[in-house]
Amino acid sequence: MHVKTQRFALIGAGVAAQTHARELRRVANASLVAVWARSADAAAAFAAANAIPRHYSDLAALLADADIDVVIITTPNGTHREYAVAAARAGKHVIVEKPLEITTARSQAIIDACAKAQRRLFVIYQRRYSKAVLQTIDDLGSGKLGDIVLVNIVDNQFRPRRYYLDASWRGTHELEGGGCVMTQSTHMIDLAQFILGPITSVYARTKTAYHEIDTEDVAAAVFEFAGGTLGTFSSSTAAYPGQRHVLTISGTAGTVMLNGEHDQIIFRRSMHDEHHADVPENFSFADPTDPRDYPTFGQRVQLERIVAALNDDSTAAGQEDLLISARVIDAIYESAASGLPVKIAAE
Repeated sequence: MHVKTQRFALIGAGVAAQTHARELRRVANASLVAVWARSADAAAAFAAANAIPRHYSDLAALLADADIDVVIITTPNGTHREYAVAAARAGKHVIVEKPLEITTARSQAIIDACAKAQRRLFVIYQRRYSKAVLQTIDDLGSGKLGDIVLVNIVDNQFRPRRYYLDASWRGTHELEGGGCVMTQSTHMIDLAQFILGPITSVYARTKTAYHEIDTEDVAAAVFEFAGGTLGTFSSSTAAYPGQRHVLTISGTAGTVMLNGEHDQIIFRRSMHDEHHADVPENFSFADPTDPRDYPTFGQRVQLERIVAALNDDSTAAGQEDLLISARVIDAIYESAASGLPVKIAAE
């Protein structure tokens, strides 16, 4: 198999773009060749800071660049459709930072455009790529946890008020599409379903408790997974000082508790396995409040897998159900608005 160096461009020059610029340098057979930002000055500054050869403030010019194979979209949530569709039509493979878009319908438009153009589409959900997740999937598959009876997702984070004030798109329905559920907890919603399978029913409440924003900063829900397992979910950007993002999977023969942001099992015990893990010494449930403080190794691993997939057309990576998290988030907001449970149709 011929291994090609995949040439990347960034659409956007914010925090997420900084992560991808840093991690792409560590990915074999990948080269970051260009960046786009609305501001020519911002594009030039980002390119200089990250040793990127070319920079653009004209999107059409970037998409016309024949030396670009793949674009990574790191712009506000509600702009992903615009940029992804344009990139696919220009013949570029597309990577979108989570969430894919702010509704299932808008996400589907991206999927359709990439399919029509015969371009690959990937969504960044880097938390899937950890040894702790693989261990948990193995425990489930081998029966070490027994029948799963309860799943608890706790994603109680804190963002200071300046987090929303410093970026006018955050906390808006038009450009963020939601609050803590849409931008922060999409990761944990994805991770739970990656390990356990799809969520099929949601009963939710949301509230704006602390920040002066249009969207929610607190949410709670009851989930039902395919097969009938029940789950609880809490999400916030108003819960000081913020807690580790914890996924707990409890069964009739064992329990595993994952630190969702880090590659770490913080509790594991099974009646079928003498090896167990208790909360590590010096472990703190307190979580950073600055998004820049989170580990980014998972992005590197996912980018490595994307490059491998692009170099091997038979690789199925990236062809999973790309709407699985979008459907749940839609259902959370629909249930919160109606006060009623919402069923999620199987696809």
